[in-house]
Amino acid sequence: MRRCRKPVLKLVAAVAAILFFMLWLGPRLEKTAYVAPMAEFIEERGIEANMYFYTEVEAFSEANINMDNTMKYPPHAAP
Repeated sequence: MRRCRKPVLKLVAAVAAILFFMLWLGPRLEKTAYVAPMAEFIEERGIEANMYFYTEVEAFSEANINMDNTMKYPPHAAP
């Protein structure tokens, strides 16, 4: 019986980590200066965010440019 506990504990830890990200960390990351512009862009255009594999869509080209620029020139807090 002891041999079965370790895989089960790993599975429970993995599920807990996924839930932690989805329910707590993910929503907070969405409000950060790096991710917020992309999230707003996606919501404004009504893009189905889990369909990023449609790379030939013009909106995704714009989103990629915006994300690249956000990473190169991150917003700074006002002094």
